[in-house]
Amino acid sequence: MDVSVDINHTYVSDLDIYLVGPDDTRVELSTDNGASGQNYTGTWFDDEATTSITAGTAPFTGSFQPEGQLSSYDGK
Repeated sequence: MDVSVDINHTYVSDLDIYLVGPDDTRVELSTDNGASGQNYTGTWFDDEATTSITAGTAPFTGSFQPEGQLSSYDGK
């Protein structure tokens, strides 16, 4: 499973981004990463990405491993 986000926010370091399913399954995509004016534009979260979002460099464009595992949604 991959998840794409496009977020333009003046200070992404204060964002907590979660994917929440209908059964309340929650996966932490990114929490408090980045800095002022550095957006999530064309950002893909993928368990198999080579760079974790915490090791990424803003602006976050491209494919990153989320902080939680998207595989939590497998079989749902």
